[in-house]
Amino acid sequence: MASTYLPTWLHLPHIPHTLDLRRLYNHPVTLGSALLAYIGLSTAWFLVKDLYSYYVLLPADVRGTLSRRPSVYFWSGSIRLVRALRGLDGTDARPIRRFVQREQQGVYGRAFLRDGELGERRPPRPELLTQGIPHRQVPQVLDEKLSEALEARYHALAKAYPQLTIGPSLIEPNALALFYTSPSPPAQLHPDIAVEPSSPLIEFAHIHHSDNSQHIVLAPLDAAEAIEKGWAVRFPLAGGGGVAGQEGRVMVYAPRDEGEVKVVGMLAERGVQWDMAEVV
Repeated sequence: MASTYLPTWLHLPHIPHTLDLRRLYNHPVTLGSALLAYIGLSTAWFLVKDLYSYYVLLPADVRGTLSRRPSVYFWSGSIRLVRALRGLDGTDARPIRRFVQREQQGVYGRAFLRDGELGERRPPRPELLTQGIPHRQVPQVLDEKLSEALEARYHALAKAYPQLTIGPSLIEPNALALFYTSPSPPAQLHPDIAVEPSSPLIEFAHIHHSDNSQHIVLAPLDAAEAIEKGWAVRFPLAGGGGVAGQEGRVMVYAPRDEGEVKVVGMLAERGVQWDMAEVV
């Protein structure tokens, strides 16, 4: 392999007792070694900056939890790497629609959003803290009145549907969640509920108090429409199967005004209707 030599004008001057240093500095370096050194140093610098940003920007509501562990950071990093290589940023709904087309179970072909019910969201989309875990938006929308209005929508849903209960999330710290009381036998449930751990309470929606965004399990067709119209972004693990891997799991962006509170609250209700749907 070709070697790269430093030009003579860059050689160290002759200084007594520095022979070994001069030999090391003026030693020819192969292009391959130089390239590997550059890649190694660049990777190390990226990891240092990214790890620092991850911990500094990590929302206050998840600090001190599992998301602070280095293992979770590297797990999140692996998710981000796969998504980057596949060109996925969560705003493309085509994989969801392809899933519905090839899925044989009729329940996945159902939609609960009525025609024309969901309009286009005013741009821009918020950015994400990371493409992995934790899943939060930036900037964080922390309007106290909007937070209270959004929580009021959850309480209203819990009163309107006897199968629902409301309380602190079992998944996220500092989050208000809606739980679906699982009927017996579980075979009556559609697959999105059956994959969750056996429990009388199934958590399918919660509000993050750090930014007012929500995680909701929607019908896949409803999730696709919410993404396409700018209201939501796909959850990083969605489509992977198992717990938290439902096709319709999305993050709904935080409302910016009272009108948007009504829209995102309506999406939460459509999630309620989907999760209580019977398999036919």
